[in-house]
Amino acid sequence: MLGVYPLADGREGQIAVPHLTLTFGATGMALDPSDGGTVWGSSWTQLEELSLAERSVLPDGRDGIVILVVERGRRPHRFVLPTDDGESMEAAGRGRATQHGLRTSSPRRAMSRAPTVSIVLVAAALLTLLLLSAVHVIRLSQAGPAGSGQRRAPQLVQ
Repeated sequence: MLGVYPLADGREGQIAVPHLTLTFGATGMALDPSDGGTVWGSSWTQLEELSLAERSVLPDGRDGIVILVVERGRRPHRFVLPTDDGESMEAAGRGRATQHGLRTSSPRRAMSRAPTVSIVLVAAALLTLLLLSAVHVIRLSQAGPAGSGQRRAPQLVQ
């Protein structure tokens, strides 16, 4: 896959290293620079996990997806892969992980806006009703006995 950005730790957080190609081969994975050679490689048997960690945006503005590759006994590697179709990329990644017996996990999906807005509106309506009923109870307790014209101090009604 051309245009892959490995994520590396820099002085100000994670940085994306450009101009590399990630290859998924029959025997394993390899990260190669555009001028040839291999920067990193691992056989499928040396890997523990291949997971799609999250959606992202590449430095050039295109959509991407972050994959997590964990080698046995070593630190994890993170790569941002370019994609026009995140759903099919996720399915392909899970399929490849399953094919080679690797642990995998999917990125957590964001909750849809419709249920979120509905929950907020219901909570706001219930809070409004609760406050209106509390104001009504306090007014009734301040009114005093009918016809006396006296006002009593507010009391908490339980």
